[in-house]
Amino acid sequence: MLQVVDTRYRAIELLGSGGMAEVYLAHDAVLDREVALKVLNRRYADDDEVIERFRSEARSAAALSHPNIVSIYDRGETEDGTYYIIMEYVAGGTLSERILREGPFPTHTAAAVTIQVAQALKEAHGRGIVHRDVKPQNILVTRSGDVKVAAFGIARAASSATLTRTGVVLGSV
Repeated sequence: MLQVVDTRYRAIELLGSGGMAEVYLAHDAVLDREVALKVLNRRYADDDEVIERFRSEARSAAALSHPNIVSIYDRGETEDGTYYIIMEYVAGGTLSERILREGPFPTHTAAAVTIQVAQALKEAHGRGIVHRDVKPQNILVTRSGDVKVAAFGIARAASSATLTRTGVVLGSV
């Protein structure tokens, strides 16, 4: 398991992994707080397109400030070529995990979740950012039950064709 990144972020436990990265609960030794540490998979260390997509996630999300969007605190690359993003740790897991654990939501809860996601996307769209991968696995649940949209890895500026190719599908079906 990953231990310490840039002498500051100590990985505590693996929270999850996806196609591009692994996410750890970590401790920020400088600010003495829990954070989420997202580390790009080493198999992509030489893939410029994937690295740019990873960096783009940090830029896109860091440009947003909204209570229903996961905050980005830092991003960087270690001396050994490990790319990482430090973000707000949201303790409740993913919306997908909660649905699997608790079953379908009551109507009023489902409506509240939908409104919060819509408010987050409205903020992103208002700043010219299109998420392009909204799904329960990319929505995190706080301890109080509110939700936060995460994973802006394939987001793009509404006026840009960056990271888009004809015939290539990005995101989830």
